[in-house]
Amino acid sequence: MGELFDLAIIGGGINGTALAQLAADNGYRIVLLEKTDFGAGVTSRSTRLIHGGLRYLEHGQVKVVRESLRERDALLRDFPHQVRPLPFLVPVYRSDLRKPWWIGLGLEAYSWIARSRLLPRHQHLSPQQAFELEPGLKRENLNAAFLYFDCQAVYPERLALEMALMAEESGAEVQNHAEVTALLTESKPELRVAGVAANRREYRARLVINAAGPWVDHVLQLMPRGAGRPLLSLIGGAHIVTGSFPGAPSHAIYHEALADRRPFFIIPWRGLWLIGTTETPVSGDPAGVAPSHDEIVYLLRETNLLIPEARLTPDCILYAYAGPRPLLRSESQPAQSITRDHAIYDHEVKDGVAGILTLTGGKLTTARAFAAEALARIAQKLGRPRPVRRPRPKHDWDGIPSRLAEIYGGRAADIVALAEKNPELDRPVCPPKPTTAAEIVHAVTKEKARTLGDILLRRTGLAFEPDLQEHEIAQVAHVAAPLLGWDNAGIAAALAAYRNEAGRTLYRRPER
Repeated sequence: MGELFDLAIIGGGINGTALAQLAADNGYRIVLLEKTDFGAGVTSRSTRLIHGGLRYLEHGQVKVVRESLRERDALLRDFPHQVRPLPFLVPVYRSDLRKPWWIGLGLEAYSWIARSRLLPRHQHLSPQQAFELEPGLKRENLNAAFLYFDCQAVYPERLALEMALMAEESGAEVQNHAEVTALLTESKPELRVAGVAANRREYRARLVINAAGPWVDHVLQLMPRGAGRPLLSLIGGAHIVTGSFPGAPSHAIYHEALADRRPFFIIPWRGLWLIGTTETPVSGDPAGVAPSHDEIVYLLRETNLLIPEARLTPDCILYAYAGPRPLLRSESQPAQSITRDHAIYDHEVKDGVAGILTLTGGKLTTARAFAAEALARIAQKLGRPRPVRRPRPKHDWDGIPSRLAEIYGGRAADIVALAEKNPELDRPVCPPKPTTAAEIVHAVTKEKARTLGDILLRRTGLAFEPDLQEHEIAQVAHVAAPLLGWDNAGIAAALAAYRNEAGRTLYRRPER
């Protein structure tokens, strides 16, 4: 019959990997199955923030904010290079719906809930002080401004990867490029899900966890009695990325859009500027969510209104991306009001099908708290002790280049050691870009990279370079080829697959 796992977890986004890491750390026998790559879905298409959700207070979601702020500080402590403080400037104009007293009250509540010793307290600024910080801001009718701190995860997809690797190091079986194609069922003594099938193999488990993010409803189509009602509402969020422009801010700017009064961000990111986001209901395959023309025009227009000298046009966009946020389904509430909280759906209670739980909703910041809540529920069902969250070990950062630490966190030391042992790998693959051959080898041999998309989009970050050329991608392929068994035909196929994936992920304007 083969090995019986305690948990078979479907989905290697931030929720699935966080649960796998915590469960493995608590002694559970785990298999984690991800159909593409860790963090490849909504995790990698976010606004790349680790934050409490200041605007959630406006909708009374205090529980979400409290949990988010607690988890923000925990991530800042546990991943000190990959999660870093980011100052936000909030300008308030006379025409804005939210007045200075309202913003100030919200920030007071935010600070009181957080009680953080890791980030500075917010400040109330005069218009002149705001202009001194950001001279490019629109000057007419600025009433006041506020400065506060949240955090940025430059590479959130690597947080999911890190948790998957930590789970494996604690004994879990962890697979990417392993799509679950069937749920194994038994009908006696009760109707139950007894495992999953993936990559022509069966994985029997005491409990199956559907943590497929925006794909949870697709997984439920495999249920023995059908999916029942959909559990999610998918809300598309578009982002554009630009190079420097006149008035480009040095702080993250957080302001309400004139068109619809939604908050939007202009964020420094990797020497570029990330502008987002939108909220547009979407349907169909979550992988097909793309920035629309209207969303791009909206983001450009709002940026130009706030920073008049920017004069951004579509030609200024280096690339754009969009992701489907999986929110708990609501037939009556607008997107802004749907809770960002998470929930655990027990199909034994709801549908009469034992052996499967679905994790819905949540967000990047609170994934580890969601994992703790889910594992506590799992422990009850399986008769196991209440789980414990253990502190993450501290790393010795001496001699680790800051660029490597920002991308790889504690695993940067392995790359330094690899380059020292093999000096021929300590060379840029695509000069003047700094990514080295050692990083490519490390991605394949230590971090489960199997495709060029894995290497470029979710291990090294090279894909986000605005001027990455086809011949440079080919150079990466030639470094990876002997490790992945690619001959010339394999390299050609890998390059074609990458062009297809990158084209569906980062929408670039055509070269003129």
